[in-house]
Amino acid sequence: MGEKTDSKSLPYTPANLLQVAKVIKEGGIAVFPTDTVYDIGCSVKKPDALKRIFKIKDRPLNQSLSILISRPEVALEIADFKDKDLDILKKIWPGPWTLITRAKVHLAQGGVGPDGTVALRCPDHGIALELLRTAGDTLAVSSANFSGGKSPVRFDEVDPEILEKVDAALDAGVCPLGGETAIAKFDKKRLSIIRTGCVSKEEIARVEALLTQLLQE
Repeated sequence: MGEKTDSKSLPYTPANLLQVAKVIKEGGIAVFPTDTVYDIGCSVKKPDALKRIFKIKDRPLNQSLSILISRPEVALEIADFKDKDLDILKKIWPGPWTLITRAKVHLAQGGVGPDGTVALRCPDHGIALELLRTAGDTLAVSSANFSGGKSPVRFDEVDPEILEKVDAALDAGVCPLGGETAIAKFDKKRLSIIRTGCVSKEEIARVEALLTQLLQE
């Protein structure tokens, strides 16, 4: 995996993506692009890798990581969604939305919040989706910055110290949406938009209506 930062940071090519996916599958952690910002991520099946992300970011363990999924269907396996919810989820994902709801599977520490919720997202980004499909459909992620810092939207904004501490990094230039995801949290009959991120008012209203419909069914 190379000792120098340079040998870990690879320009995006299909072959380099396979190399980064292999690092993740073997329990490593990597920096890679999404539609919104650069993320630092690992396999949800590797508890030690999750702990390393918290340590690298200096992030409190009670602030669980988000889970990136390769397609909306995966959400039905992880969270408290029903089959009938899939049509609505497909109108929201792939896209810049993190949805927080009850988890229905046991995940490693840091993958589920202290309140039993999980934060899920399916990114609208070809490279991120290909990495997910190749590395195993689900990755535990956080933005590739130190806690409290600015989320990097370009590869050259990722702190060199973070690149030094990960096992691989994929450089694909600028993230197209260039800002953080919107976050919606819902539980039973309550829905709240926690963050609007890079999402327009119109899109917030559209998704809020869809999630309200989902809760009422």
